[in-house]
Amino acid sequence: MPKKIKVNDTIIVTSLGEMKVYKAEPRTLEAEAGLKEHEVKLDLVTAKDYIDAHKKLHEIVTDEAGRFKGGIAEEHNLEEEIQKRIIQDIANDINETAARAEGRIYLSVPEHIEKSVDSLLAPDTKAKIVKILKKDYVKTDKEALLSLFNEA
Repeated sequence: MPKKIKVNDTIIVTSLGEMKVYKAEPRTLEAEAGLKEHEVKLDLVTAKDYIDAHKKLHEIVTDEAGRFKGGIAEEHNLEEEIQKRIIQDIANDINETAARAEGRIYLSVPEHIEKSVDSLLAPDTKAKIVKILKKDYVKTDKEALLSLFNEA
């Protein structure tokens, strides 16, 4: 049986460009009293942009006058390095969020970076994660997120 989101659980949705963290709060008095712990609503706790992901490569490798900055490796290697740094930042943010989380963690990470992010997560973080969806749900509304994680 799938694990349904309950009060105090955390949902983290991320992509290379941004991350949103939601906390499951009681929707009803019964949920607040612990009688119907699955009657929840999501409150946005954190929204974070990973700025480098939004920059164009020419903005990084050129100065204000548009001249190529010396000492920078070929563009392909630079793109890979930027992506590695962003993935490291994502993993660090997930680890920090998990350390503060009171309940279980539900995580959404795009499939093309999921393995890289997972390899950087702390064992304590991995122990709190009960479900991972390998898709980018950053732009998905809160009600749809509840359904997606409860049904998956």
